[in-house]
Amino acid sequence: MGQKGGEKWTAAVDLQPTIPKSGRLLEWGEAAVQQAVASIALGWSPQVALVDEAVLVDVTGSLRLFGGLARLMQLLEQQITLFFESNQALVLIRRAQGATSLIALGRLRHAASQPGHARTRVAALPMHTLSAARPHLGVLERIGCRNWDDVLRLPRDGVARRFGAELLEALDRARGSVPDSYDWLVLPEHFEEKLELNALVTHGPALMAGAGRLLAHLQAWLLGRQSGICALKLVWHLDRRRDVPPTGEMEVRTAQPAQDLRHITRLVAEHLAQQKLPAPVHSLSLHSLVTEKLVDAAAATGSLLMEERREGDSAVELIERLSARLGEAQVQAWQPAADHRPEQMQRWVNARDAIHSIAGGDRPIRARGPKVLKNQATAETCTEALYPTWLLPEPLRLATSGNSPVWQGKLVRLVGPQRLEAAEWLRADGDAARGAEACDKPWALRDYFVYRSRQGDLLWIYSERLVAAPQSAQQRAWYLHGFFA
Repeated sequence: MGQKGGEKWTAAVDLQPTIPKSGRLLEWGEAAVQQAVASIALGWSPQVALVDEAVLVDVTGSLRLFGGLARLMQLLEQQITLFFESNQALVLIRRAQGATSLIALGRLRHAASQPGHARTRVAALPMHTLSAARPHLGVLERIGCRNWDDVLRLPRDGVARRFGAELLEALDRARGSVPDSYDWLVLPEHFEEKLELNALVTHGPALMAGAGRLLAHLQAWLLGRQSGICALKLVWHLDRRRDVPPTGEMEVRTAQPAQDLRHITRLVAEHLAQQKLPAPVHSLSLHSLVTEKLVDAAAATGSLLMEERREGDSAVELIERLSARLGEAQVQAWQPAADHRPEQMQRWVNARDAIHSIAGGDRPIRARGPKVLKNQATAETCTEALYPTWLLPEPLRLATSGNSPVWQGKLVRLVGPQRLEAAEWLRADGDAARGAEACDKPWALRDYFVYRSRQGDLLWIYSERLVAAPQSAQQRAWYLHGFFA
């Protein structure tokens, strides 16, 4: 039997029972491991099939893209090792190559029975390595047919009458005379899986064991679809009780699409730690809500500069974990607001919502800060407004001497005035959402000055213009609003 076209088929997944398993390999059965490896392989080839105990992968169209068979198998093995979180994955999971799928599968089975024979010559492969020959092994053994070549030397008509056409068809497929045809594995558009728990669970944190298995299956699905998850929903099915809903659920969302689900696993654990179950839980369901396609790292252009070494979680992951543990209202971040008044140029919002809006393209409105005017003729730049380093939470009214402010003694005016005018239209700009205190005085007519005190402090002080009280027209009100460093 001759090999045609080189070794372009790979057969993988034949768990060796003699070696102890650890990690996910210990928790999962062979069927789950086979499905996971098949999903991972879909990230490297679109033609993957589940055949008996093996995963068949046609790598014909992927060799040039990934730099040859050796490089492709190295990348695939690395991803399998990372997924199963154990170096034993490469020891437990065998692989073999062949010019056709049945040759690769036959070599894989031969290596399982006799380790070290993954490169056996095709004609010398035993008959038990061919699925179509397994029902006739006893008869074939008695007539002296111990390998594939022995059967091919028999008359075809006699073999067809005695053993059926399936055996000859399988040998023709193995030789490449008949093309391979399989039901290729296709992953669904959305992930949805249900897991029956081994026992009833009455506490929220105890659900993490089952949720972890579902998340691992989700990760294999993401690897096969080359996507990242942005939002998912975990549903727990409750034991039937009176006045108790049949299910409970929670949603977990992240600012960035994730394919490595360690961060999402932490978020799910934080949420489950706060859940109080009204009844025992007998099963879990996991649903993908929002996914995004990820760019292949091999196709991305690498930087010529040394990348910064990253240790620990990113700031986004830290904010999401703290929000899940402490509550979203307890983790705040400032956000610019479109307002001329300095005390209203920023607002405090939930940090998780802020990072999600930025990641989703919903950029916050920028405040109108100091304007920079540039003279095109002289190329000179001047600053229209100077803002202090420290702004007081509320302006402090100062005493006056004549028509000048006083703070720890007389002050010396350095810069000013800088005029600020904000009228009633600000009320419709969102002041109502900021509380009654901001709506009491939506207008602002001020002249800002920079003063220096006797101690050398630089102060940001303003006076109100056009105040309502007639008697105040002769005595201006002065307020301390901030300090310069």
